Amino acid sequence: MSRIKNLPIPAIALVFTLIILGAGPALAGKIPFGPRVGYTSWDGISQFHFGGHLKLGEIFPNVHLTPGLEVGLGDGFTIVTANGDVAYQFTELTTDPWGMYAGGSLSLNYLDHEHLDGELDLGFSLLFGGTRKLNNGHELLGEVRFGLLDSPDFKATIGYTFF
Repeated sequence: MSRIKNLPIPAIALVFTLIILGAGPALAGKIPFGPRVGYTSWDGISQFHFGGHLKLGEIFPNVHLTPGLEVGLGDGFTIVTANGDVAYQFTELTTDPWGMYAGGSLSLNYLDHEHLDGELDLGFSLLFGGTRKLNNGHELLGEVRFGLLDSPDFKATIGYTFF
């Protein structure tokens, strides 16, 4: 975990803009969205995390943009993460109702400890996941992330997407 002194404003603005622009239409039922919960491990910190995601759609064939926001609690730390996930859907390897994806995420991580000043990190992680479409049209997801740069070492997440 390292403190960022000069944050790249375009990257931060992009993540937050996508989340803000998608929030209204998602709540109106026009953009798929859903909750997510899981386990986070980062430099010896173990946490429970919860949050939500928006499925903003394809930016290239089979490449989807899914920003999200998560809050991790535990071991005296609070970690707030804004993710900008870009993932490839392996449609050629799966058949309905199953899905599989892999990609990367640029994230903005805010760490707060009860005895230390808050710290802001810009991070990058790899992600792998699977989905299962349900009879009601919604979707379950399971996902793991591995931090490469100033991100949690490991995250395991389950989620639900309303379509």
